[in-house]
Amino acid sequence: MLIGLDIGGTKTEAIVLDPALHARGHATRSTNSRTPAHLVEGAVQTILEAMEQAGAARGQVAMVGVGIPGQVEPETGEVRLAVNLHLTAFPLGAALEEALQVPCRVENDVRAAAVGAYRSGGRGAARNLAYVNVGTGVSAGLILEGKLYRGAHGMAGEIGHIITEPDGPLCNCGARGCLETLVAGPAIARMGQEVVEAGEETVLQNAGTITAEAVYEAAASGDGVALRITEQVGTTLGRALHALVMSYDVERIVLGGGVTGAGEFFLEAIRRAWARERAQSALARALLRPEMLCLTEQGRNMVAYGAGVLAAEAARYVSASADGSPFLTQTS
Repeated sequence: MLIGLDIGGTKTEAIVLDPALHARGHATRSTNSRTPAHLVEGAVQTILEAMEQAGAARGQVAMVGVGIPGQVEPETGEVRLAVNLHLTAFPLGAALEEALQVPCRVENDVRAAAVGAYRSGGRGAARNLAYVNVGTGVSAGLILEGKLYRGAHGMAGEIGHIITEPDGPLCNCGARGCLETLVAGPAIARMGQEVVEAGEETVLQNAGTITAEAVYEAAASGDGVALRITEQVGTTLGRALHALVMSYDVERIVLGGGVTGAGEFFLEAIRRAWARERAQSALARALLRPEMLCLTEQGRNMVAYGAGVLAAEAARYVSASADGSPFLTQTS
């Protein structure tokens, strides 16, 4: 058996996978990140609950894969700069191994999700793929020629901190106008609050706490002000995805994260932005194909699943098995 674990800012989710990567057990808990010890304890309890549901004993678990925000060093299992989880240079892999007596593989959450998206597409899937998370922040995980691409410092794909509007809103990273200040969930909520405070006629005036979900619901109902916001988000994100395609020539972009819960309505605004770009440029027409955009599978935690795939791959290398090709080419 294998474990895939997603440690997020608000919840921790574990799945138990059999050798064929089919889910056999699942558990979710609220994340307690008051201290690293609390975080590890919560992760362990979530894993044990999932194992109990699957009827799996500890001795049956070959490897635990973990997806977590921040800068991650997979070789050591150290997590750096996971600000929302209050982790700085914390040896998460070693701590979990000690608690569970099972080897662990730790990876950045969005990169783990990219592996999940790649593997779930089957062996005939695109070998060049980007998984783009649009939630509290924005970031991308890249699979290039069947390999998880991490970059020189393990920070490849941090498109949320590409400066899009130099005089734009202040980002948590300290810069102004980063992409995520214009298209992430908090940014969409902020724009909704701004139009309400400006006195514009919109159903958002009756929304109470304005969230990105509320803005998309208002837009889907035909509210003109909310539609203006969602169209602006689609245009800005569409341009960023255009840049991603031009930079890496990926065949598919899988979009996930809380904001994508708006479904096809969210996706159509990006497709309209691409259509405008395709109308102007032969190069855009050649590379920006609408069908290459898709949403992540509903009901599947792609971070946990991808972490489980990485665990399967690591377990295969650890056991020195030589019985065929790996699920994913060695990471680089």
